[in-house]
Amino acid sequence: MVPKKLSQRYIFAFWYPLALSWMMMSIADPVVSAGITRLPQPELELAAFGVAQPIAILMESPIIYMLGTGVALVRNRAMYHLVWRFMLHLSILMTVVSAVLFFTPAYHVMTRLLLGLTEDVAVAARPAMQLLLLWPAAIGLRRFLQGVLIRHGYTRHITMGTVCRLTTLSATMAVGVWFGGIPGAVLGGLAMVLSVIVEAIVIAWWARPIVREHILAKEEVPDQNEADMTYSGLWRFYLPLAATDVMRVISRPLVVAGIARSAMSAASLSAFPVAFGLGFFFSSPMRACHEVVIALFQDERSYRALRRFVVISGALLSLAMGLLVFTPLDHFYFTFLLGVPAEIKPLARLGAQFMVPFTFLLAWQNLYRGRLMKRHETRFIQYGMVVNLVSMLLALTIGVSVGLASGVVVGAASVVLAHAVEVVVLNAANRPPDTLSDIQPTHAH
Repeated sequence: MVPKKLSQRYIFAFWYPLALSWMMMSIADPVVSAGITRLPQPELELAAFGVAQPIAILMESPIIYMLGTGVALVRNRAMYHLVWRFMLHLSILMTVVSAVLFFTPAYHVMTRLLLGLTEDVAVAARPAMQLLLLWPAAIGLRRFLQGVLIRHGYTRHITMGTVCRLTTLSATMAVGVWFGGIPGAVLGGLAMVLSVIVEAIVIAWWARPIVREHILAKEEVPDQNEADMTYSGLWRFYLPLAATDVMRVISRPLVVAGIARSAMSAASLSAFPVAFGLGFFFSSPMRACHEVVIALFQDERSYRALRRFVVISGALLSLAMGLLVFTPLDHFYFTFLLGVPAEIKPLARLGAQFMVPFTFLLAWQNLYRGRLMKRHETRFIQYGMVVNLVSMLLALTIGVSVGLASGVVVGAASVVLAHAVEVVVLNAANRPPDTLSDIQPTHAH
């Protein structure tokens, strides 16, 4: 059971395995890129993988919120079966959409007409995308069962699953590089899909006894606070969340498009991934706060304890990033550790400096989103993301038209500003409820 009075130590013990998992996942992309650069035609294969991966992520984006949904809703046997059925249908839908895009003439329309790719990049990317056909289904199963594990307090299983995933990905890349004969983009796609499948199998195996003990073995007890959802009600709950993550995924290419039209575009396009990657690394632990809030939020007293933990953690991580990019430590990171070229380093450092508030804003964002999901007010999460996207587009448009700053500054500032506006909107949506009847009791091991 979750204690009635949440201590900061209890929240930390619940949070840190999830935060560690997010931090480990932030190194997956560099591992794949490092492998591809050691294979023939690295420029072409990196470009092809750079196309295949974002499209695969777009295909999985409607399924991402299955994790939070599992935490928020799977409280008894009936809800377990309902959400399980919903997850299967959504996974099948996204797999069919992926198959149409990757295996039919629609691929030519997508890559050549819409994306404007050259023929060689489009050809090299296609087999990698086809390998990623099972990606959405594996992600859906994994995230649904991870949500069940988190709801019942088994957060360390999430970390161990991530270790299995990274081990599989690294081993696949190492073996492929060692023996050769596989194009880099294809090897990257194979490593991605194998690692996710292995993680899904491991999580499913670990979840079996926990599901039996905490859900299937218990008699149905009607929830006095809220009636069980119907299948159509679950769609109404989930569709705003799916739309939110689709918008999140498409926001990154929009930022890149804005940078490409800004001052010093070529250098900025090289510097921005370095700056954004550092911001993502420091902010990744805060992404775990979303599920922590859903799992542990019971009443206003527990919310205040969670808010204190999330805000202090976000502030400390932002401070740590600030110390790295505003002090001589930046030379160690950008030059010694990453080997950023001298002509790119000043822009990368400047972009990273603008990204310092990002972690703190992400802490507030996930605090508010978690509370709204627990209260089943998912439409406000979608509204917040719409405001985020519109604010970012306005900032990019103004930054490009004025032309007073380099592209990396325009890109980083637009991301930070958009998140700040979203936090304001989510704060307004997080009015305390008149009663606590919409807050469900959550059990933890």
